[in-house]
Amino acid sequence: MQRQVRRQVTAADVAARAGASRSAVSLVLNGRADGNVAPALQERIRAAVEELGYIPQSVGQSLRSRSTRTIGVITDEIVTSPFAGGIISGADAVARESGYMVMVADTEGEEARIGRMCEVFFARNVDALMLATGGLVTVDPAETFFSAPAVLANCLDLSRRAPAVIADEADGSVQAVRHLLELGHRDIALLCGTEESPATPLRRDGFLQAAGEVATQVVPCGWEIAEGYRAASALLDGAAPPTAVLASNDRTAVGVLLAAAHRGVDVPGELSVVGVDDQAHVAAQVVPALTTVALPHQDIGRRAMEILLAGISMADTQAPHEPELLPTQLIRRDSTGAAPTR
Repeated sequence: MQRQVRRQVTAADVAARAGASRSAVSLVLNGRADGNVAPALQERIRAAVEELGYIPQSVGQSLRSRSTRTIGVITDEIVTSPFAGGIISGADAVARESGYMVMVADTEGEEARIGRMCEVFFARNVDALMLATGGLVTVDPAETFFSAPAVLANCLDLSRRAPAVIADEADGSVQAVRHLLELGHRDIALLCGTEESPATPLRRDGFLQAAGEVATQVVPCGWEIAEGYRAASALLDGAAPPTAVLASNDRTAVGVLLAAAHRGVDVPGELSVVGVDDQAHVAAQVVPALTTVALPHQDIGRRAMEILLAGISMADTQAPHEPELLPTQLIRRDSTGAAPTR
C-alpha cells in the first residue's frame, strides 16, 4: 500500500479558514496587523494558524538573509521561580505572531553567566537577544550582549546602549497613595525595599510626591514576609501607628497582615494595607484579599519583543536609549477601607 503524504498547510489554507485575504494573513504573521487588520479578524487568523498547525515558510528568507528567526532570551531567575513569568509569555506571544521562535536560558541569579549564555546563543545563530529580570534591577551585560540587536525587559543598563522597557514604578506609588487619601487616611507608612534596587527610590519618590503634606513614615525594609512582619511590628507597637501601609511588595504586605493579626488589629477596619506586584497565587488568595499595584509584566515582555523585532529589520545605533515606561494598575481588594476615626 502506498503511504499517503500529508499535504503541507499553506497561508492560503489559513486565509480560507479565517475568512480573510492572503494579505491580511501576511500582515498578521509579520507583526504589521495593528492599524491594518481589524482586531477581530486578527484573532480569527491566529486561531486558524493554531488549529491548522501552520508554520510560516521562512526557509528561503533565512537562506537569503542568514536569519534563523530565533530569539535568545536570558533571564535571571524568572524560569526557576513562580514570579514574573508574564514577561516570557508576553515576549513569546509577539515572537510567534511574527514567525520567530524563542529560546530561553536562565542564569539562576548568576550575572557572570550572561556572557557565556550570549556565546551559546550566538553559536546557534540567534537573530537577537533579550535580557529579562524578575524584578527591576541594574545590569552590566557582557560586551557580547551588544553584538546583535538587543533589548532589556524589566531591567536597566546604566550605559543605556540598548532599549529598555520597565514599569512606571513611581506612578504605581502615586496611585496607591491617592487611593488611600480618597479613603480618608492621613497617616501613611511606606515600607521601602532594599536600596540596591532602582525600584526603591522610584517608589519612594512617587510616595512622597503623592502624600504631600499628610503625615508619612518611610521605613527601611526588604522584600520578604519576615521583613514585612518585623517592620510592621515596630510600626504597630509604636506610639503613633499609621492607619495605612504601602508595602514594598506583596510578600512584605503579607508580613504586615500577619503582624496586624497577631496584635488583633483589624484589616481594613483599623489598618489598610497595599502591596505591589499582584503576585499570582498570593495577592488574591490571602485573607483579606490584598489591594495591590499590578506590574505590567506581560506588557513589558510584549513591548520589549516588539522593539527587538523592529531592531532586527532596521539598524538602530542611537545611544543613549531612554527607558520606556509602561503603566501600572491599582487592583482594589479587601485590605483597604475607610480610615478609622481617632
